[in-house]
Amino acid sequence: MKFATILSALAAATLVSAGKFHELDIKDQDKVVTGGFIIEYQDNVSHNAARNALNSRKIDYKVRNEYNIFNGAAITVRSEHNGKDIAALPGVKNVWPITLYSVPKPQLSKTKPTDPEAASLHHMTGVDVIHKKYKLTGKGIKIGVIDTGIDYKHPGFAAKGAAEGCFARYGKNCRVKFGWDFVGDAYTGANTPIPDSDPMDCQGHGSHVAGIIGADATNIKSGAKPPQPFIGVAPEVTLGAYRVFGCKGSAGDDVILAAMELAFNDGMD
Repeated sequence: MKFATILSALAAATLVSAGKFHELDIKDQDKVVTGGFIIEYQDNVSHNAARNALNSRKIDYKVRNEYNIFNGAAITVRSEHNGKDIAALPGVKNVWPITLYSVPKPQLSKTKPTDPEAASLHHMTGVDVIHKKYKLTGKGIKIGVIDTGIDYKHPGFAAKGAAEGCFARYGKNCRVKFGWDFVGDAYTGANTPIPDSDPMDCQGHGSHVAGIIGADATNIKSGAKPPQPFIGVAPEVTLGAYRVFGCKGSAGDDVILAAMELAFNDGMD
């Protein structure tokens, strides 16, 4: 993937054509952050040049995120300004409203170990052959989970010989080696994120996804021992936990975009 070099010449930015504002359907208006926009700059426009353009039009704004791989930023403006005003600024290529996404709601059901749906599907997908015949278990591969975080202490994410899992920032020999909490527990999508360094899951969806990818719950002796032992598709994969949801509510795609950029910089495969 090639990324355009960012130059910081505002003079060059004034020569480009007006940008495009991508409006959402009316039915989707309740799924946006009020006054929030993601801006894509022209290839030759820097963050400083874009801020100068906003200031020159006396637009009252707050920067939510600035990106480097994607040449742009996310901002919040006062209600008297809209996406079309921003798209008309020199150096702007595209403008989108910040859209909110919800965590899929879990469908709960009771399953006994003898029920057919409790059986592993690896024999149907060929994963068991990959494990046994080719000895491929994900070792050396890094997978980022952009979701509600990961319960990295769960023994299903423990390294071999360890009783429970850990996060590399707080321990050694951890399978969850990368990650960041972009939002904080109280974030709902409607308020301001409060990031921190701990991507611990408080909803469960991200842990569920990470478990499908790479948990190993075949040898748990106590505590979180599942009724039916199971193993993920790549039980030796290295995980990255990029938390974009709080304990309830939604996540803005400005936060998701920031998580994607960090996952790329961390070398996720």
